[in-house]
Parts: sequence; structure tokens; C-alpha cells
Amino acid sequence: MIDWLADVWSRAASVQIADGGEDAGPIATRTVLAEIRDPAALAELRSATTTGSFTGDICRCHGSRTLVLRDAAGEVIAHASLHGYDTVSWERRRFRDDLIIAHPASLHLLLAAQGVPGQIVQFYGPLTDLLQLHEGRPQFRPAGEKALRHLADRKVPEVLRPVLASMTGQEAGGLSDEQVGKLRRLLVGHEPSPTRRAEMLLGWLGRLSVPAEALWGEGVLVRQLLADIASHDIATAADDRRTGHIAMGIINLVQHNGDDRTLTSPIVPILRELFGNRRPGGGASKALG
Repeated sequence: MIDWLADVWSRAASVQIADGGEDAGPIATRTVLAEIRDPAALAELRSATTTGSFTGDICRCHGSRTLVLRDAAGEVIAHASLHGYDTVSWERRRFRDDLIIAHPASLHLLLAAQGVPGQIVQFYGPLTDLLQLHEGRPQFRPAGEKALRHLADRKVPEVLRPVLASMTGQEAGGLSDEQVGKLRRLLVGHEPSPTRRAEMLLGWLGRLSVPAEALWGEGVLVRQLLADIASHDIATAADDRRTGHIAMGIINLVQHNGDDRTLTSPIVPILRELFGNRRPGGGASKALG
């Protein structure tokens, strides 16, 4: 396969990123999400999708996107499906040998820059590992005196801590609109600046344990508190405070509200710093806080 990859890439004049994986039907009928013709970007894509370790096996899922290599005449000369964060499957039916790529962050950041949706959320798992956010037991934070330590560790705005300490994390995710409104007014009274509120809330959201608390517990409440803050204020907060926890907060938010480049673009630099030259399982960066 190595010789074959060298041959097809040497003849590739463009690469299209098509929607869907192995089960999405003929390539000609697929939606094209992006097309890359720039030689520098093509070289970066080639390196990102051909450097790594072959597994001798295939992923059982069908993949999410397909890379379609075309020659100067526009003819398809090769294709590969993308699987999860770090796996590329070249001509699966022919080779049946997936490639675990060495630098998956480079691939996803490149595709994100080309406007391919769903790339930034691919960092959810790696950031969970890097920030050590995997949940323990109990899955949700407790109420009462024990809650105060958890709320402090999560950088919850101090003005909200007395109210939230009276309930578990799971209960915080099930508050009524009226209760959420009271908490929102408390927070606005404490911090009128929407950008500063967004920074507080993103930092809180990005420190929640995964998956229960972040998705169904306090995470629900934080996303509700962010709902009345304009996207440009949230983006400004993320750009001003580039940390792993802020990036995780943005990723949690777009997972639920849809892929929004206004929100994801500001966290690309911190993701590149944290993962750009980092192999899966490698060491952590200093920019976590």
C-alpha cells in the first residue's frame, strides 16, 4: 500500500472531502463539503493521512467523511474514509488495513480550516484524556457541604455556589426555566459584562466530569446560562482566554448547539498548541489551565 499511496498522491491535483463514509453510496452522488487544490494544503493533507501505523484490520464503523483524490483531468484515483479521531482507511475493500495516523490533530485542524463541519468536536475525547476529566463515582457531584469543594474546583462563579450547594449536579441539570432565570439574574448582577460571564461559564463547563456531569448534570445548566450571551461575546471570551478548559467548554457547547465556526475558530490556536505535535498517548502541554 505504501507504494500505491506514493503513486496516487504524486498524481493528485485536488482532494475533495465528501460527506459520509463507506455506506454513503457512490462518490459521484455525495455532497462535497470542501475541495483542496492549494499545493501546500495538499502536501499537509498527504502527510497527515499517510504517516502512522497500519493495524492489519479495519474499524467496524463506516466512517464519517471520505477523502476523494482526483487527478488533473478530474478523475477519481483514490479514496479513503475517516474514522473517529485518528483512523484513515484507504480503499477499504481493496486493502482492509486501517492506518492509525501519527498526528490526527493536524488533519482535523486542516479540515476545519477548509470549512468541513464536525472537526473540532473530534477533540472531545482527547481533551477529556488530557484534562483528566473522566468521571468517577458518584457520577454527579453531591449536595451539601461536600458540594462546596466541587464547585470551587470547577471555578463556578462564587455568587452561584450557595444556591447550587443545596442540590446535586444531577438536580442542577433539571431546573425549571424560572429557577435558571433566577441564577442568570444573580450572575448578571455579579458580572454585567457578557464576555466576562462567558469566560466564567466556559471555564466551568470545561471542567465538568465526562460524560454524565458534562452532558446531563451541571452541563445542562451552564449551557442554559450561556444561551442568552451572543455568539460574538462567547467567541471573544474564548479568544481572550486560550486554555484547554475554555476549549473544552466550547466543544461541549457546539456539540449541543451545532457546529458554529464563530465559536470554534478562536480555539484552533490552543488546540494546535495542545495537540499539534503530539502523538496519541503523548505528554501534556503547559497550556491546560
